[in-house]
Amino acid sequence: MKKLFLILFQFLVINLLAQDTLLKVIQLDDVIISEDNNGFSVEDFIYYVKNDTTFYKGFKHLRYYQHKYSSSLNIYNKKNKKIGVLNKQGTHFSDGENAYVVDDSLYIEGKIFKRNGTHKYYTTEAFDEVFFPYDSINVSKDINKNKNKEESQNVRDAKTIGFSIGTDNVEQSKGGAKKKLAIFDIDMQKYYDYIISDTVYNDIACYVFTVRVKENLENKQIEKALIRKVLSYFDKENFNVIYREYKFVYDNWFINLNMDVIVHLDYVGGIHVPTKILYDGFWKVLFLKKERADFNLKLFDYQIK
Repeated sequence: MKKLFLILFQFLVINLLAQDTLLKVIQLDDVIISEDNNGFSVEDFIYYVKNDTTFYKGFKHLRYYQHKYSSSLNIYNKKNKKIGVLNKQGTHFSDGENAYVVDDSLYIEGKIFKRNGTHKYYTTEAFDEVFFPYDSINVSKDINKNKNKEESQNVRDAKTIGFSIGTDNVEQSKGGAKKKLAIFDIDMQKYYDYIISDTVYNDIACYVFTVRVKENLENKQIEKALIRKVLSYFDKENFNVIYREYKFVYDNWFINLNMDVIVHLDYVGGIHVPTKILYDGFWKVLFLKKERADFNLKLFDYQIK
């Protein structure tokens, strides 16, 4: 169960990379993309979306460059009463080869940890694993597509789902999640609208690409769509993702989850980095207690050399 949750969680914070032939039903809303006024066609735009690695690259920069962090995590019981708090402020150190974090201040309220010091909740453990490497880890700005033989199949599956949504290269289905994550797959297109629009975000002109579940679907059809919404803002200058929003809903006999994730990115010294990450959600797996939490992580004072 823990591995299943980590697979879903790692998907939330990695890259959305579409695949397969697609978008016969794509809509244009408030913006016309043409070679005459933008230098590329609609097909070019779809290619950029399908092959985007900027979101993942931003998270590579998060670990590669030294920065400060401030986070707050709240745990709630089944009555939505707050029962645990874990607030941190500190420094993510990095020399370009290895990185680790040191908490400058730590506030704990409630039973966040067990008596032996291990995590009481899988949610807090997952956030620590992804964002707070207290033990030194290797870092690099390179995107390596080669398999790491030391990684488990579950970790490889998590990366496959994160980097290539819709791929068939996932050896374990995870209760049908493989197909339900394939939002660009031909078989899944009947459940989604794909919309292109534009906006100005943080004084940056952006294209907006929205993938959302169609309105007026029957309940059985809605259940096919684990991902209910993905909203991405692409910088018009370079197609970097500078905002991304996810909505996950899934409910069956084994697992029940409802998760919202928002990621803000910006430029620091010309480098594309995450600046704020928000999570609000719950999940419940058969025979285990429901976990409901919200998480707010601010990332600042990047040391760009």
